[in-house]
Amino acid sequence: MANIAGLLLIFLASVYAECPNGYVRHDSSCYKFFSSVQATWAEALTYCQLFESKLTVIETAREQTFIEGLLRREWKSGLSDGVWLDGTDLLVEGDWVWADDGTPISAQNFTKWFPGEPNSLGKVGEDCLNLLHHESYQWNDDDCEEKHNFLCEIEEESNQGGLIIGK
Repeated sequence: MANIAGLLLIFLASVYAECPNGYVRHDSSCYKFFSSVQATWAEALTYCQLFESKLTVIETAREQTFIEGLLRREWKSGLSDGVWLDGTDLLVEGDWVWADDGTPISAQNFTKWFPGEPNSLGKVGEDCLNLLHHESYQWNDDDCEEKHNFLCEIEEESNQGGLIIGK
């Protein structure tokens, strides 16, 4: 009986893991700021997917506040001013969505655009969302080909009782 209980405990410990190494938990998600890598938006999207995550989606003021604190702690001289998030208007100019699932950003109750943003400046436009360090991590549209650091997120599955499984 003791062997069965021991095996069950080992199984539960491996299945009901917290965040993967290097990720930080907040509410029902785990986040990792990739400070040592600068990438285009598409490269950052792929990089997150390689780590079984996605570029971060910010849905609430509480989540924004947590991310601002995380980035302030992690930011150091030499990093890019922008931090890529999951938002884009690549498909339809001016219709900002979260790339992960196509949810319109305008449909949620929270946004934190820097005043005057999004503005789609330049010949190639600005179709990808980042946070600006020098503007207290307010939202900015930027050229998707710019190289920035990025923030990945792993959301827990809604049917898994508050635990992140298999990551």
